[in-house]
Amino acid sequence: MPTNAFLLNVSDLVGNQASSRPVSIVEPVDWKIEMIQIAGDPPLLADLVLHPVSGGIAVTGRVRFTTQDTCYRCLRETLSDRDASVGALFDRNNDDDESYPLEGHEIDVSQMLRDEVMLSLPIVEDCGDDCPGVVTSAETGLNTENSGVDGGSNSPFAVLKGLLEPEERTE
Repeated sequence: MPTNAFLLNVSDLVGNQASSRPVSIVEPVDWKIEMIQIAGDPPLLADLVLHPVSGGIAVTGRVRFTTQDTCYRCLRETLSDRDASVGALFDRNNDDDESYPLEGHEIDVSQMLRDEVMLSLPIVEDCGDDCPGVVTSAETGLNTENSGVDGGSNSPFAVLKGLLEPEERTE
């Protein structure tokens, strides 16, 4: 039976004399949003510290992961190494939206890690200052060779260029 690396036993932390305990999780994940996906290789690495608190367990730490990004300007795919700080409360009462459930002597940190990782991602990603962009002229687009036939444009609006007065034409 496969084990769930995100399911942590916290029975040693529930009590009066409990102390904090570090935990490391190395696990590939399949999380994605829009044009960014968490890469399965290398796997997600979470270095967490579990702290006993009144009525629950506080989890803090850092998560390191690699994303497969698609630039929103040129659609080039890149890999980016990222990290995020995480922090959450696992509460027995779980009566609000700001904590995760603590049931019995186990906590499942997968949803907390997913929430924190996905919220740390940029809304849109670009490949940097050297991004060529989408279009440089009417005849060239999407960073490819000349898209027109015989140097012309395949645009359905190319015929409108001939309607401009001679002094208004830009070539």
